[in-house]
Amino acid sequence: MKIDGRPEFDWDANNIAHLARHGVSPIEFEQAIMKDSVFMDVRDESGEDRWYALGATEKLRVLFLIYTYRGDRIRPVTAWDAGKKLRKVYFRSRAT
Repeated sequence: MKIDGRPEFDWDANNIAHLARHGVSPIEFEQAIMKDSVFMDVRDESGEDRWYALGATEKLRVLFLIYTYRGDRIRPVTAWDAGKKLRKVYFRSRAT
């Protein structure tokens, strides 16, 4: 379900803790996926589609995002800082 036109996220203690191990907060994940994220790939892992994307936070921290869908909600799986090459991919895609 969308709230105020924004998708709903499926957060729990497990995915919040997993992101924290990579130094990423739930707010950063949501910002990165909502702010012109760049779709990279989708793969079937363990019987579930995993979506891969690049996105930037409000402070322009570029993150590599992995997520799935649970019904209408986005279920964050993990995220980490994008490396130099992927940051270039992200910013080049925004320049066009």
